[in-house]
Amino acid sequence: MKSRRLFLKSLAAAGPVAAAGCAVSSRSTARPHASAARPPRRILHLVADGMGSGIVACANHFSQLTRHRELTWLAMTRQDGTNHGLMDVRSQNSLVTDSSASASAWGSGVRIPNGQVNQSSTGTKLVTLYELLGAAGWKRGLVTTTEITHATPAGFAACTKSRNAADEIAAQYFERRVEVLMGGGRKFFAPGSRKDKRDLKGDFHKAGYAVMEKPSDLASAPVDQPILGLFTDSHLPYVVDIEGGISKVDNVPSLAAMTRVALRRLVREDRFILQVEGGRVDMGCHNNDAAAAIREMIAFDEAIDACLEFQREHPDTLLVITTDHATGNPGLNGMGDAYAKSNQMFRNLLSVRQSVPELTRKLLVAETPAAFARTMFDSTGYLISTRRRELLDPFLRKKGYALFEVMSADVAAMGQVLANHTGIGFTSTAHTSDYVPVLSRGPGSEAFGGFIRNTEIFERYVDFAGVDFRNRQETLVADYQSEPGSAERVSEYAWG
Repeated sequence: MKSRRLFLKSLAAAGPVAAAGCAVSSRSTARPHASAARPPRRILHLVADGMGSGIVACANHFSQLTRHRELTWLAMTRQDGTNHGLMDVRSQNSLVTDSSASASAWGSGVRIPNGQVNQSSTGTKLVTLYELLGAAGWKRGLVTTTEITHATPAGFAACTKSRNAADEIAAQYFERRVEVLMGGGRKFFAPGSRKDKRDLKGDFHKAGYAVMEKPSDLASAPVDQPILGLFTDSHLPYVVDIEGGISKVDNVPSLAAMTRVALRRLVREDRFILQVEGGRVDMGCHNNDAAAAIREMIAFDEAIDACLEFQREHPDTLLVITTDHATGNPGLNGMGDAYAKSNQMFRNLLSVRQSVPELTRKLLVAETPAAFARTMFDSTGYLISTRRRELLDPFLRKKGYALFEVMSADVAAMGQVLANHTGIGFTSTAHTSDYVPVLSRGPGSEAFGGFIRNTEIFERYVDFAGVDFRNRQETLVADYQSEPGSAERVSEYAWG
């Protein structure tokens, strides 16, 4: 750790290109690219976690239905100045990445094993994007609808053996003085729930951070202090549960509202980078919960609007919009003769008022078949048949068995039942190997066109900052044994 600090201090003292020739660096063998004629002074990196093309299509249908306009995401694709790319997001040990390996490829320029955060298969702690840019004078922010310590935000700033080392990740945010942090995960900053009993929230406060815990705090958020916003103990609640009005969930700020506050704080800085994550798109897809995932996509689209407004006022801003991987590959299916029922079934999404986790909790305590059916109808507008209820029941009791093993989960069975109502089906509850889209606008955006590797995001960002640094690359492998406890805890998403 001491040598790491000394290296970053020397980088800060020496200025641009100070890292060239460092013992832990090596020049990338990536295809050469020209530096931006006028590199950006501000970078906005937006991530709709788990977003595949199917959920984009469904969210666009829903936007047309409810907002009477298409997604801003799709409107951008036809606008002059928007560059289009496709990105390979595989990890070191698998064609299918998890969020921590994918975000770490952006955050260190190295493909690492699934389950780790900016740490190589040999245990080497990689130098992160936020450490490098911080040492070069850039301010940094992380905004998310998940726990702020979750895999995607952590991938820009932290180094841990396991993505689940949330206490350690939170402490590293403090050590590295990330200037803006907003999302959930309060429990990882509180002495009563941290394993080491450290009052990390108190440490942030003593270090001059404005600590915010209520949506109303955003209105008075200071512009001359760093910010720590922790609005729930765990992840922020699903938008469908907030808007549905029948779930008792925390009152939290929207992703767009947090993004605007972060931008209002960071705009005063000469140079900054901000990651904004719509993290619960992924969790909705893991749960085969079309209504939840689609509404999270709409909330993410509103955050894009906030960033575009900022970019119009500050044209030296680079905007990059992408995802770390696809999840579950949902799609609206052809339903009925000549697919004539697809449109009406899709409209049934309007009657869904609860996420799958909230609905499942209620169904498990329904005392009679009639109470079960009434709960299902009140929450989703779906009048379930006796036969389908009987088929679903063993899955809710953790005793169901599907022909495709990954569909044996209770959430997968619930997703299939609700597909009879909405027409939207999923291929699995897991991530998939899709190449993912990248949209970019602003200075330097031409560097993200075409077919790129996930590691090239890191390379572009450090080059824009004038920092000539690369972590050592690793050989792709197929038989790496993951660290115990490093796997993504998908089961937690089914309960919140």
